[in-house]
Amino acid sequence: MTSFVELQQRFITTEFGALGIVASHAQVLQPASALPTDDATLWSLFNTIPSDSTLFSPDGDETFFAAYSALIDSLIPGSGLLDPIAVAKRKLEEWGHADPAWSVGYAGLISQLNLAPSNEFPFSNPGGPASPFWGLWGGSAPASGQSVAFAAGDVSGQFAFANVLPFAPTPSDWYVSSALSLAYAKHSGKPWNPDSPITWDSTFGPSGNMQRFVTSLYVVAGLSAQYVSSTKFSKADQQAIQENAADGMWPYYLGPGAAGATTKIQFDAQGKMKVGLTTGSGQPVVIAALVLPAAQYLGG
Repeated sequence: MTSFVELQQRFITTEFGALGIVASHAQVLQPASALPTDDATLWSLFNTIPSDSTLFSPDGDETFFAAYSALIDSLIPGSGLLDPIAVAKRKLEEWGHADPAWSVGYAGLISQLNLAPSNEFPFSNPGGPASPFWGLWGGSAPASGQSVAFAAGDVSGQFAFANVLPFAPTPSDWYVSSALSLAYAKHSGKPWNPDSPITWDSTFGPSGNMQRFVTSLYVVAGLSAQYVSSTKFSKADQQAIQENAADGMWPYYLGPGAAGATTKIQFDAQGKMKVGLTTGSGQPVVIAALVLPAAQYLGG
């Protein structure tokens, strides 16, 4: 019998394969994130220091900008005007106290997304362990009764996106990539300051605060999901599912109004469930993030 965790893992593998996402470096957003129209929310996703998890979430309260700024401030610059550390220090000083920005904002994202190709894929799962995943609806446990029953049946459906965009802006003028790469390449000695508590290990080591980096977000628009389950739900289970549907249904958990999302749930005379989910045309939803370890991101 398939557990809900196994069902979710199979769906993610199928979806990532269809979208060309490298699964070993991708993290799922749970729920999928319907973006508001401001730049700050979008950029905050890139300003995250990801945890080592299947799900995309910040690793503590520190941001990429804060960690990068503290690191550059602690390093010893070379004597040349074009020394990467010296350039990075000047760039940060010029940036001042403004919030961090990236090269492309919300308007640019929408322009790119509208030109991005469509994608669709079928999914079927013929009919656990501790897991970070939710169950059948948002916030529910994968081992809850309705979730277990859903996963135990044959689940099949069709999933489509009108537009799919790997969105990868670069940090704005406050960031100097060569300075961070130089710091990563030198485990000791200059540019590291022997009198600073910020070291290579405290930055890039196993307990460091910059072990992973967000390189891109997978943004979709015009999402359409239709799936059925062969499980015969009791009247009580049907009522529980309908009552909790407002928390968003598997697999994207988009509640009412998020990106213009609508969810329709129907049960036939035998109690078999059919779910339909759509989002508004042109309204961006982030479904995954591509996260690279420091060794790959910084070219080590």
